[in-house]
Amino acid sequence: MLRLEHLQTTMARSVLAMEPMIAAKMLTAGKADPLARLRIYQNNTRSSLTAVLMAVFPVTVRLVDERFFRFAASEFIRRHPPVESRLARYGAGFPRFLKTIDTLSDMPVVAETARLEWAIAEALDAASLPPRSLAEYDKTDLGPSPGILLQPSLRLLVSHWSILSVWTAHQQAATLDLTTYETRRPERVALWRTGDSVRLILLDRANFAFRHSLKHGLGLEHATMRALALDPSFDLVSAFVRLFGDGLVTDVRLPTYPLSN
Repeated sequence: MLRLEHLQTTMARSVLAMEPMIAAKMLTAGKADPLARLRIYQNNTRSSLTAVLMAVFPVTVRLVDERFFRFAASEFIRRHPPVESRLARYGAGFPRFLKTIDTLSDMPVVAETARLEWAIAEALDAASLPPRSLAEYDKTDLGPSPGILLQPSLRLLVSHWSILSVWTAHQQAATLDLTTYETRRPERVALWRTGDSVRLILLDRANFAFRHSLKHGLGLEHATMRALALDPSFDLVSAFVRLFGDGLVTDVRLPTYPLSN
């Protein structure tokens, strides 16, 4: 008798059609054709995973047509089956997979839009912490470089294509014409969870670098220097106030200094 773990692994590989014949002898009870019984599980599994991908990438579905999306999803499922039980985490590699499809080679905005949609899914699955207000620090000496902690859901994306414009057009129920987005137009997108929805905005180079540095824990001074290197007219006060106004700041940690003798 097979160990339970081995049995489960074998069945999973068979259901996902990686080794379709391997589990046939395990399904010989009764008079039904074992492969026919296996196909029931295969079809249900593929259908469920395809539905998950369609829910996560609705704009991508519209860009390539549902029939083509289902084909691409089927190939992705076959090559990249789930590795954990939470379906909300499934699909991380799908945007990258779309880049490998020859049919989409002349439509890079499709994979890039899918990348944005996955970032949205990640943000919705991330924690939403209570934001701090700037008024809380009115009488606090923050020092030259306090640590600014931002919402865990914050995602920052740079694309050579107008991915936020494509996504916004979909939200407005407009007819999506890919020829409108064939010309390269870089966009820097910031998005984060607000309640049960996600807010998305475009940023210029300096403000993007500013938030990127803070997100990676590099401190206010480093973030400011990066922003000023890209734009000498960068307005630190405005950017700092906007962080709090967007509800992105979850904590401010004051720098510690060594005690003097």
